[in-house]
Amino acid sequence: MGRLLVDATDLVSWSGTHGGVQRVVYAVTKELFLSGRQAVYIAFDASENRFYVIDFQAIYDRVENTPKTPQTGEGPLARKTVAERIYTRMKRNRIASAAARPVKAVIKRYSPTTDTPPSRDWVAFAKEDDVLILGMAWENLNIQRVLGEQRKSIGFHLIQLVYDLIICLYPQLHHPSNYLPYTTHIKGVIADSDKLLAISESTKKDILKFAKQEHLRVPQVEVIRLGDELLKKAKDHKRPAIAGLKKDFILCVGTVEVRKNHTLLYYAYKLAAEKGVKLPQLIIIGGSGWYSGDIQYLIATDPATQNEIKVVHGVADDGLAWLYENCQFTIYPSMYEGWGLPIAESLAYGRERAGKYNYILWKIELTNQVTLRNNCRNAQVGHFSKITPKDNSQQQIHGIMRNR
Repeated sequence: MGRLLVDATDLVSWSGTHGGVQRVVYAVTKELFLSGRQAVYIAFDASENRFYVIDFQAIYDRVENTPKTPQTGEGPLARKTVAERIYTRMKRNRIASAAARPVKAVIKRYSPTTDTPPSRDWVAFAKEDDVLILGMAWENLNIQRVLGEQRKSIGFHLIQLVYDLIICLYPQLHHPSNYLPYTTHIKGVIADSDKLLAISESTKKDILKFAKQEHLRVPQVEVIRLGDELLKKAKDHKRPAIAGLKKDFILCVGTVEVRKNHTLLYYAYKLAAEKGVKLPQLIIIGGSGWYSGDIQYLIATDPATQNEIKVVHGVADDGLAWLYENCQFTIYPSMYEGWGLPIAESLAYGRERAGKYNYILWKIELTNQVTLRNNCRNAQVGHFSKITPKDNSQQQIHGIMRNR
């Protein structure tokens, strides 16, 4: 019986608030850990170019900030979690049968209180092993190189989660320095994997498109949707300390970068101010991405927007949950997404989403969803709508349009 080895390199090296990918990696590994399913958690040592076994209990305690024993009696979710769907599909296809030893036997080997770092428990892959890669392996091209070489030599099953191919297919939406390494990484992922888990039908289509374009053999591709599970409301969600946060606000979650298109929101609020239209305060939650300094400067210093739009970095999960639960509705103007996790999170919290979709974009069709459209000729802010939670009705605030 082979082992299921789950890569958690992102969680070992990451500090501070988790970004989108880290949240996915942690959600999956945490669910596997708490459920008691047999798995061995591993990470990549960049100096040695080798994988080693890690103590997931230590990661769990650090992230949760509570040194308690994991328990599974949290009550059922309305839908299967991402981890459950991945595990079920792998087991069904006889890809993940069982681990060679329980995870508890692995984590007891180390003592987190030891002053001297323990020697690495290096991973020796076996032919029967199933290796699951969930995170940002593209940040170190040696990870995919080592996986490809080891798989070819040993013959284990390699399963990788693919978020999107935006950099490969639409390089104008990312920093130019990302194109070559990310494209090299994706070529290796497609060529060396036994199965790919795409986070959406859109990503699956992009995988097939890119593989055809590059004349690559396509492995089995299955779709795993993120953010489907209903989130449990907690009474202890705390209002984040955001200076000037008003009672009525719209929420926008996502890294502040060119692709996320926050510029559209800035000009929407500028136009509203010019026309004397009072919009709810806009709260943007996300880290600073590439070339976003100009738009952040405009928002922060423009008298028309500096009190109406707030850009906030580093909000903890409980604070983000409070914002989801208390906003009027959420908005997501991104130009392209593999999936768009904040959309699913928004719906899980019972909040409608106003979204802008370009001619290259997928759509999420929802009752009462408001779409903001943008094409080559018009910068259209369309209709902001206020979603009234009690009766799920919409009240048009205003439609604003300016032709270019």
